[in-house]
Amino acid sequence: MRLALVIPFLAAAAALGADAHAEKKTVASGKTQVVAKAEGKEITLTELRIEMARLGLSPTDPGAERIALESLLNRVLLAGAARAAELHRKPETMARMYAAQDQALADYYLALASQPPEPTREEVDDYIRENPSLFAERKVYDFSVLTLETKNFNEKALTPLFDREPDFTRLAAVLDKAGARFAIAGATQSGAAFPAPIREQLAKYAPRDNIVVTGDRETQIMKIVGARNEASDPAEWPPVARRLLIEAATAKRAEELMARLKKDARVAYYRPSAAPAAAVSPKKK
Repeated sequence: MRLALVIPFLAAAAALGADAHAEKKTVASGKTQVVAKAEGKEITLTELRIEMARLGLSPTDPGAERIALESLLNRVLLAGAARAAELHRKPETMARMYAAQDQALADYYLALASQPPEPTREEVDDYIRENPSLFAERKVYDFSVLTLETKNFNEKALTPLFDREPDFTRLAAVLDKAGARFAIAGATQSGAAFPAPIREQLAKYAPRDNIVVTGDRETQIMKIVGARNEASDPAEWPPVARRLLIEAATAKRAEELMARLKKDARVAYYRPSAAPAAAVSPKKK
């Protein structure tokens, strides 16, 4: 009887070994979607690509898949540890999980619903012609950048100290005397890297002109100290124009979609501090 039991066991073990070998061979040959396994959980190629998109990684980046897989493995291991600690049963954790699920669904719907049609070649050509600062007349700018705390930036008082000056010497002397913290650094940047309003403003400027960017905490004064034409291949313009057209159209469609959904939805606000601010009526002149 003992022999009869051993033979089936050996046969089963051999079959399992063969299946494992076949699975390993299949995975290595790329004939399966499984790209990794962690704590018994398989990670598929689809999950890897979704993670790449979530992280904003380009499929053409040689290290993108490695970065995305590391992120997925970290999530699998941390989630497993959290479940082992029974955290997934806690009310706060469940609320976070439901919120994350809703957010993922909302993001996916918005991405699908806001996808614009493919721009025509005529639209691409028009965009290239209408935006010379991005294409035919693109420039590279050398800046001297002074950064200071916004609370210390008094536009009316400080502007005469740097507006038409070749550098920040006068302004720096005044800031030093006042004990205000600041830093001056050089920077070189293509005009194409700036948002459209700044890029179009730069195209009209020359050395000694300035762009002031004011934030909540810091203000940057960017003084142009040099500008030169940036070489670019006209053959590369259409793909760039297409991408920018699609991005702009996507943002517009997303904004319109949200406006329509909010208009059509029945929303009641019960907490004044969380409700939208009341619109200010224009004063009659």
